[in-house]
Amino acid sequence: MAASHAWLPTPDLVVLAFRRNLMLETLAYDLRGNHFLLTGATGFFGQCILALLRDLNRQGFCTEVTIVSRDPAHFLALHPEYGHCDWLHWLRSDIRELREWPDKPVDLVLHAATSTSVVAHDQPLELFDTIVEGARRVLDLAVHNGARRILFTGSGAQYGRLVPGQPVTEDSPLACDSSQVGNVYGEAKRAQETLAAIYARQYGIETILTRCFAFSGPGLPLDGHFAIGNFVRDALFADEIVVHSSGKAVRSYLHGADLAIWLLTLLARGDSGQAYNVGSDQAISIADLARRVGQRLAPHKPVRILGQPTGLRSYYVPNIDKAHALGLDVWTSLDKSIDSMAAWARLQGK
Repeated sequence: MAASHAWLPTPDLVVLAFRRNLMLETLAYDLRGNHFLLTGATGFFGQCILALLRDLNRQGFCTEVTIVSRDPAHFLALHPEYGHCDWLHWLRSDIRELREWPDKPVDLVLHAATSTSVVAHDQPLELFDTIVEGARRVLDLAVHNGARRILFTGSGAQYGRLVPGQPVTEDSPLACDSSQVGNVYGEAKRAQETLAAIYARQYGIETILTRCFAFSGPGLPLDGHFAIGNFVRDALFADEIVVHSSGKAVRSYLHGADLAIWLLTLLARGDSGQAYNVGSDQAISIADLARRVGQRLAPHKPVRILGQPTGLRSYYVPNIDKAHALGLDVWTSLDKSIDSMAAWARLQGK
């Protein structure tokens, strides 16, 4: 009998890996030698970006990074691997009160500071101020320090309710209902884009806008409002995997490592004034996601769906043709993402 080669990567996976590595080489070339300012480093986005920058700097990337943070000491206590990085600097400030500037010119800014937690949404006025006033302060810093380009992380929530089965494009006229307090996050992100347009016209700074969807990977909270994180937690540490909704909602998930490459590539190569959807276009229902997590991590555990079907089916999937045109792709499979989350959770002892 011929030997099995099932362990070998498929041709499609080989091509994806090659394209991802090519993007990393291009990214290193584009950003080498720049002074990079990052906000939101303590969140999931920021941690993914920092991990990539750390790996690139180990390979001679040669870029400096300044992080805006309210409590650098707390972050470094949680992430001691960054404690002795001579390329990393800190600017201690609340993003809404940013009045100090780095002591050297800034070339590029990636503004990723915003809380998406349930607690933040329980304080809508504070959440709105954090997004809009924070964007204004970061834009002022960028202008003052001579930054060439700034990228804003927005949200797919800006589109409001999407049409099931139709991944949304960046030129969609859909928008969240501004009269509903529950839409404060999406509406504030829309206002952030308007601020960016004003500063681009008045000061000539290049602005890149992103509308980010759903994500997965190590570092995503396992006890928050992220379904995939909760399912991984249940699969590892509970008796069953619980879906609190009807499971009919449809989502898609981009791995954090891919997310970091996307954001830095868009910062370097995105067209100024343009918006780009950031996420996966591979749709899956929440119920099927729960079963997928169970099959990967705990096939012996049942999946229990608590909610009842309603007439409305939430759909949250982007069209990513504009990102594809820049060479970006969904390089990490959902299965690998689930596995990586489980490995991280076990290390954390969660």
